[in-house]
Amino acid sequence: MYGETSLFDTLAVVPIVVNAGAALFPAILAAVASVAAVVFKPKELFKICKTKPWIPLLVILLSGGTWALVAFWPGESTETVSQRKRAASTATQGIHGQAVNIDWTKIALAMINNQKQVSGPVVDPLTEPSNIHTDAKEFIFRAGPKRLGVIGSDLTGKMQKAWHYYPRWIDEDGVEQEDTEAMILSSPAFYGDRVYGASCLLDPPDNYGAVFCLDAFTGKQIWSVSQIDNQDIKGFFSSPAVTFDGRYLVIGQGLHPDSNCNLICIDTANGQVHWKFQVSLHIESSPVIVGDVVYVGCGAIEDPSTHKPISHKGFVLAVRISDGKELWRFDVADPESSPVVQDGILYIGSGFNGKAVVALDLEADDQNRLLWSRPTSYPVTGAITLADELVIAGGGNGDFVFRDPNPKGLVLALDKTTGQVRWETEMPDAVLGAVAAGKYLICPVASGQVFAIDLDTGEKKWDSAVSGHTPVLAACAVTENSVYAVSQDGYLAKLDIESGDIIEKVYINSMNRPGEQGLSISSPLVVNGHLYVGSETGGLSCYTGGGNL
Repeated sequence: MYGETSLFDTLAVVPIVVNAGAALFPAILAAVASVAAVVFKPKELFKICKTKPWIPLLVILLSGGTWALVAFWPGESTETVSQRKRAASTATQGIHGQAVNIDWTKIALAMINNQKQVSGPVVDPLTEPSNIHTDAKEFIFRAGPKRLGVIGSDLTGKMQKAWHYYPRWIDEDGVEQEDTEAMILSSPAFYGDRVYGASCLLDPPDNYGAVFCLDAFTGKQIWSVSQIDNQDIKGFFSSPAVTFDGRYLVIGQGLHPDSNCNLICIDTANGQVHWKFQVSLHIESSPVIVGDVVYVGCGAIEDPSTHKPISHKGFVLAVRISDGKELWRFDVADPESSPVVQDGILYIGSGFNGKAVVALDLEADDQNRLLWSRPTSYPVTGAITLADELVIAGGGNGDFVFRDPNPKGLVLALDKTTGQVRWETEMPDAVLGAVAAGKYLICPVASGQVFAIDLDTGEKKWDSAVSGHTPVLAACAVTENSVYAVSQDGYLAKLDIESGDIIEKVYINSMNRPGEQGLSISSPLVVNGHLYVGSETGGLSCYTGGGNL
C-alpha cells in the first residue's frame, strides 16, 4: 500500500573493515558450500548452467584454489562454513533462488525498488464496477455456483493475445528472469484490477510453486510468494479464492502424491503470508469462501496402483480467515472436488473410495452435519455446480494424468434438498472439470469433446471435438453466446453455444516449447472482454477481442 514501510526500508548498509586474509578464507568456504548445496538441487544447477555457463569453470577454479589454500595455510582454521543463501523473496520473487557469487546489496536494492513500484491501494469492493462479488459475501470457484467462469461481458471479434506472464526469479546478478518451465495448472481469480494465479514446477521427486498477483490489464507482477518461513512452497493444483473485501487470498497446496500440505492465506496488499494451516494430506480442492470462513476438501494420499488410501481417507475443513483457526473438520472420502455453498449448505464430491455427492450443514454439530450422501457410479472429483434446485455433478473412472483402459463417465442432476437423482446421462469418458450451467449444461469430457446437455432432461444437444481425441479436462467458460474450451494439448477454442461449431482456435502453449505432458488443464476466465487462462508451457495469458474473424 502507498506509504507502507517494507522490511528493507528499515535496514542500513554498514561497512565493516577486517584483515583481508581473515575475510578471504570464510568467503571462499561460503562460496564452495553454496555450490555444494546447489549441486544437490538439480533444478537450480540446471538453471545456473543454462543462464551462466561460465560458472561451472569458476566453481572448479574456486575449489582448486580452496584446496591449495587449505593445504598451505599456516595453522588449522576453525571458521564455520556458512549456510547456503537463497535469492528468493516471499513478496517479490519467483520460484528459484541462486547462491553463487551473489551481490546481496544489488538484490536488496532491486527488491526495495520493486516493492515501491508495484505496491498499490486495495480496491474498494463497494465502488469497483467490475467487482466479482456483487450479490453475496462469498467467493466461489469459477465465478459463482453455476461455474460459468464469466464476470461481465464477452470478448468481441477475434481473440488476440494482450500479454503473457511467467513466474519470476532473481538470478545471481540481481536480475529478474522468467521461469518458463513453471506450469499454470490451476485457474486464475479476478478482483478489482488484479488477477491472481498459482504455478507448479515439476522437479521429481519434488515440486515447487508460487502464488502471484498481476495487474489485470498489463500483466505486470505486483507480488509473488514462493517461500514460507524460508521453505519452498509445494506446487499448486488448487485455484486461488479472494475474500469479499479483497483483503485476503486463500489457496490449497500440493499435488496428488504430496502430504503435510498447507492451506495458505496471503494479504493481497503486499503478498505477505497472513497464516498457514497444515494438514497431513494435500489440498487440490479449490476453496470456497463465505464471510470470514473458508471451506476446502483435503484429499487422500492413495496407492497409485489401487487408489486405496495409505493414510487418512480425507476430510472437509473449515478455517476462520481472520486468524487461521480451525472451526471444524468432517470426514469425507477423498474430497478433492471444489465445494459450493448456498443457504448454509455445502455440496462436495467424493472421489476414489467414496464415489458420492455429499451435502453438509455448515451450522450443525458433527453428529448432525451430514444432510445426505448420494452414491454415484464413478468418483466425483470435479467441482459441484448448482442450477435452480439441482445439484449437478460430473464423474468418471479416470483422472487428470491417467486414462482408464475402459473409459466411462457421467453427468447427473440431484435434488438439492433430498439428494434424489432427477436424471443421469452417460458420457464416453470422465467429466473432470466443472459443468457450467448456462443456456445448456456445458460439459468437458476426457474423450476430447465438449457436450451440451439440457438442464431439465439431461438430453444431449450437441457435442464438438476441440483437438481431435485429445482430452478436454478443464472447465469451460460459458457466456450468453459462446463457449471457451481448452484441450489438454494446449488449444483454446471458441464455440458457438447453439451449434457447438468452432468459431476460432488459438494455441496457448509456447510456440518454442510445445507441451509434452498434456497438462494444459487451467480453466479459462472471461472478465469484461478479457480472457485469462493458464497453460503447460505458455504461462498465464490474457486475450482480448477486436480482431476480424
